[in-house]
Amino acid sequence: MQPKNKKNQTLHAQHSCSSCTQTKRNPRSSSTAFGISCEETPLRSSVTRRNRTSGFTLVELLVAIAIFTVLSAMGWKVFDYLIKVKERNTEHEINLGQLQEAYQQVLRDTVQAVPLTANIKSEIQPALILQNGRFSFSKTGVTDPLQQGISPDERVEYQYRADEKKLYRLKYRHLNSTGREQPESSVLLSEVDQFEVIVLNSNEETSWPDAQADLMNVTQKQRLPKGIKIKLTVKDVAYEWIFSLLNTDYLQPKDNN
Repeated sequence: MQPKNKKNQTLHAQHSCSSCTQTKRNPRSSSTAFGISCEETPLRSSVTRRNRTSGFTLVELLVAIAIFTVLSAMGWKVFDYLIKVKERNTEHEINLGQLQEAYQQVLRDTVQAVPLTANIKSEIQPALILQNGRFSFSKTGVTDPLQQGISPDERVEYQYRADEKKLYRLKYRHLNSTGREQPESSVLLSEVDQFEVIVLNSNEETSWPDAQADLMNVTQKQRLPKGIKIKLTVKDVAYEWIFSLLNTDYLQPKDNN
């Protein structure tokens, strides 16, 4: 009985080896008596382990979302700041353009200022007047390309209206006026908080003609100061413009002594 059992054990071992050999040759079709091949068992266990370790945990997802939220908030703040800076720069460019246009207009007018009196309502007005905030003067330089008989001289007045915060430029076509003529009005600057004109002569003065001038003498009315200073504040920013005028020292009365 013992030799027979040994023979059966030997046959069983040979059959198992034969099954394993067949499984190695064709692992997809061959299987053991229990339905699992010799090499499929470790393969499936490795796939299972890989599937368990390839995903993200809930904590990892929450951390990633939190980081993304913080980065998004920081990026939005930077983007919003850049937009506001661009808007401020655009506004500053517009304001600077308006100031440059106003400055150039005043510069052209002062360069063309001439010592000519104006006859308004049959009253001889000085060539330049600065009284109680009123600033006006005579100028030349008007062209007449169509030869329509337009006078080359005109009267210009700068008028500041504090209630509107606007600086107006008024232009009279003729030096001689009956007072019925309506001037051409244009807004030179807006958002003007303060406007002041100062006469520059030997000293700074707030009125012209000066107190020493003989207004009964027409020649004295033709005199111009050395220059003018304009102080204005636009949108809480203060500016100071200085313009020189035509030299009219030859009109001063001579000292006989």
